[in-house]
Amino acid sequence: MHLPFRTRKQFSLQAKHGIFLLSACAAVLAMNAAQADTPRTVRFEFQPPAAAHTVCVAGTFNDWNKSSFPLTRQAGSSLWKGAFRIPPGVYLYRFVVNGAQWLPDPHAPGVDDGNSNINSQLVVQPRSYDLYPGKTGDGIITPSAVSHIPGRADIMRRDARTFQITLRTRAHDVERCWLTTPDGQRAAMHIVQADPLTDIWRGVISLQKKRLLRYAFLLQDGSVQRCYSAPGRLLPEGAKPVWFVCNPAQYPLPSPPAWVQDAVFYQIFPDRFANGDPANDGPGVQPWGTPPTHSNRMGGDLQGVMQHWPYLQKLGINALYFCPLFTSDSNHGYDTDNYLQVDPRFGTNDLLRQLVLLAHEQHWHVLLDGVFNHTGVHTRWFESLQKQGAKSPWLHWYFVKHFPIQVKEGQNSYVSWFGVPTLPKLNLDNPPTRRFILHVARYWLKYAQADGWRLDAADQVDPQFWLLFRKAVRKANPNAFLMGEIWGDAHRWLQGDMFDSVMNYPWRQAVLDYFQAGRLSPTQFDAALRHIRDNYPAACLRVMYNLLGSHDTVRLATLFQGKSALEQQAILFQFTYPGVPSIYYGDETGMQGGADPDDRRCMDWNRAHWNVSLLHWYRDLIALRKQKAVLRRGDFHTAAADDRHKVYAFVRRYKNQTALAVFNNSGRPQTARIARAVVGRTQLQSWLNTSVLLTQKGRWLWVHLPAHGMALLGSEARTGLTAQKQGRHYAASFAAKRM
Repeated sequence: MHLPFRTRKQFSLQAKHGIFLLSACAAVLAMNAAQADTPRTVRFEFQPPAAAHTVCVAGTFNDWNKSSFPLTRQAGSSLWKGAFRIPPGVYLYRFVVNGAQWLPDPHAPGVDDGNSNINSQLVVQPRSYDLYPGKTGDGIITPSAVSHIPGRADIMRRDARTFQITLRTRAHDVERCWLTTPDGQRAAMHIVQADPLTDIWRGVISLQKKRLLRYAFLLQDGSVQRCYSAPGRLLPEGAKPVWFVCNPAQYPLPSPPAWVQDAVFYQIFPDRFANGDPANDGPGVQPWGTPPTHSNRMGGDLQGVMQHWPYLQKLGINALYFCPLFTSDSNHGYDTDNYLQVDPRFGTNDLLRQLVLLAHEQHWHVLLDGVFNHTGVHTRWFESLQKQGAKSPWLHWYFVKHFPIQVKEGQNSYVSWFGVPTLPKLNLDNPPTRRFILHVARYWLKYAQADGWRLDAADQVDPQFWLLFRKAVRKANPNAFLMGEIWGDAHRWLQGDMFDSVMNYPWRQAVLDYFQAGRLSPTQFDAALRHIRDNYPAACLRVMYNLLGSHDTVRLATLFQGKSALEQQAILFQFTYPGVPSIYYGDETGMQGGADPDDRRCMDWNRAHWNVSLLHWYRDLIALRKQKAVLRRGDFHTAAADDRHKVYAFVRRYKNQTALAVFNNSGRPQTARIARAVVGRTQLQSWLNTSVLLTQKGRWLWVHLPAHGMALLGSEARTGLTAQKQGRHYAASFAAKRM
């Protein structure tokens, strides 16, 4: 799920976008000496563009609750003011006018949420920072800012012997950091992420023969070197460290199902793909193609998917991901009312089973959407709380604050997802609740034989529950795939005992920043990709869910606005980069769609409206990916990141196959210079009939590309799933032909 203007994880503050040097222009901080994490008074002012009845401020500091921080209109003025206690941190926020209009603060720095929305930024500085200058080279390190959590948050196992360790310091306060071990290892650490308050450092050390990994940190600023050691102390100069201890047994190696590497996913929003059975539409269904709203329904169902099975076969995909299919009150289904019943407007439990069996006959896989953080308000459990109050047998299934329960905006009687009253949060710490959800997870894997779960709002659920969830799911189906919806860095969930993969939204942002928006140079793009790869174990990288569009994002064709050559490049990059590509229904035919709900338009089955060239591009790339094992299982090496000529290239290798992908992001013809040592001695040929000229001279390979041109070159050893001829020619300009 996704809320308009709301960024759950501040992945936009990564080093790939630079280090933000921003102040909270709209916030006046009351300065009092106290603990570093003590809340500080922040004063907001806002003048709405028109007369307003209410103005509130909502942001990451109050879970985007649009009514909990109300401002007060000043007498005889249109100015609204408010003061609130907020803990130190870097936050995103907006003003909410009349409960519906979300507006940025014109006097505060703006941060793009990755979906063309600008949120305002607020920086609340810890009080302990007031006592230190926070300047590199002065030999003074802010002690309270140095931190390391000796657990999943700051430790990641990359492979059998390599561990990645994280340390935090105050922004612009420390010049150099190292990881040190008792056996003499000293590994340099590097800043990989930063915000206005914090620098995040990472380093890698190897596990030696000993069963436990011991380590500490050495920090240098100016001529001063100080050690940071267990249990979390910045020691005086020259003091001997007390070692942090990591038990490798607590960090199992990830083992995703083998089939996932070979998958090409197709995401279906059930109400909008196809209406195959008008008899189950129910009241109020609108004509197919009606402009979407947050509440209208169009009648899409499972029968419609089965009727268009030949279309999906011809496209070439081999895995389906369905948005929620279970009973709910909405068109999107993320407010489940009955977890054990397919919504009658979509079909029946038996019909879902038939669809999955049909998929399995063709060696496809089916992923269901599980919404286990919250429910709708019409579950029998929540309705019982409304009717019976504290006497309800379901008293502990939700987080009730007081009775009576009132389902309305601004309510404070129960906890809900980001303050949305129709989405009460489940209490998964309650044993009966936990047992039931685990039963649901097993039920659909056994009854319908589904192949796994996409887990909504996964970062809002206690990670301890996901440990139990994985065990239950893998017991029911050892090859089940678990993918979490987490919009930022998800490494703590990808350590072998929770999820296999996540929706790779940071990757999507980097790809669009480079190919669509032009915000990144090739070297910045390469750094962004490297940062994302460094977040995860190698086994998880091979199954990362690499998406360019989803039900929560502006559609691809709308983003590229007719820049067909650049859109083609982004899609080629998606299908050749490590991970699993996903297509959001309709993107392959060039469907348009703005922000939610416009991105959830009905699938347009009128072929006269299709971008046929784009559809063929998708079909051929899917076929090529199936044919070339190197595109599914190969390693990754950057071959060129040329800022001057706007050229980016990478190499992948697997067994006796090599693939070289080259992208000219410039509006002029360019030549990419690739070192033969990077590619190897293999003879390369074009795998796509794009306009490309290849020459070799000495130790260099020269790839000549037209404006916005691209090339995919490779060795001809074939170890594929299916061999399909690549005979279609694509002009480099990629005219958007419509038939």
